[in-house]
Amino acid sequence: MMRRVLGLSVGFAFMMVGVIQAQWTSSRPDGHAPIGVMADHTHEKGEIMLSYRYMYMDMVGNRDGTDQLSIAEILDANGQYGFMITPTRMPMQMHMFGVMYAPVDEVTLVASLPVIDLFMDHVTRAGGEFTTNSINVGDLRLGGMIQLARFGEQSVHATALVSLPVGAIDETDVTPASSPNFVLLPYPMQTGSGTFDLRPALTYLGQSEWWSWGGQASAVIRTGTNDNDYSLGNRYSGTFWGARRFSDWVSASARIEGTTWDDIDGADPRLPGPGALVVPTARPDLRGGSRIDVGVGVNVYIRKGVLKATRLALEGMVPIYQDLDGPQLETDWIVTGGVQYTIF
Repeated sequence: MMRRVLGLSVGFAFMMVGVIQAQWTSSRPDGHAPIGVMADHTHEKGEIMLSYRYMYMDMVGNRDGTDQLSIAEILDANGQYGFMITPTRMPMQMHMFGVMYAPVDEVTLVASLPVIDLFMDHVTRAGGEFTTNSINVGDLRLGGMIQLARFGEQSVHATALVSLPVGAIDETDVTPASSPNFVLLPYPMQTGSGTFDLRPALTYLGQSEWWSWGGQASAVIRTGTNDNDYSLGNRYSGTFWGARRFSDWVSASARIEGTTWDDIDGADPRLPGPGALVVPTARPDLRGGSRIDVGVGVNVYIRKGVLKATRLALEGMVPIYQDLDGPQLETDWIVTGGVQYTIF
């Protein structure tokens, strides 16, 4: 079902190719996608764009399949799950720094590096509470976007990125059971994948005088196994958005996105493996799932003065559907803000 939803959402966007004829442009507030969409646009020869994004995602409560779970259900020694510890909340902050450069009209080079700050609150079967934290860089993304077609107010480009494993996969912290010693944190608390990952995408953009729209299909394909004997699950996403330009400097958008991701392949030998009942986050077989998010955003484009060609953007998303291999923390909401500055 999830893959059909992704296919329909992106397929609908691509069916709109050929509807309108004029000239597509990025020099308007809705000339970029909502800020939560990456690699959404290309540049013309000689242009450089510097960008910064801030994302905050709050994950509260656990879910198995589409059913929400209570703490008592997860920790009940005689119940279905029987874990000794369960996470209850995970706020995540990400600072993403990026640069784009177009050596020719048909190719835009891309580089981005995230800094990720993770917290996770826990409750034990005995009633104790504790929090773990990790902060480090994520994986470095390098590659390019290739313009496939531009006709009228429509554009199609392909993205080919690879992420280099510079992020952390050995983050540690102190827990009540380990104090005063540091112990390895489970998979969701690591900021990197430890593998070279392929990040292909295909993006369609369209515009009319006051409206714009687009669709993107993307994936994260893990290659090989990292130094800790596992690889994170592949991810597949499809998103479609529409925006309304109200003036030369402001627009509002609405977006839907569907994502599905696989369980971890392999296991870090230092963590409890499949079947262990210590904490769900240490189980590689409880990491997969699917989610559909909807949200709204706003773009502000500065056309004059010292900040000319600067774009400010904000977007908020909330899930309307979640199906998780659980117990697994569910997502409550996501907000992304950013600034993009183009040098002509």
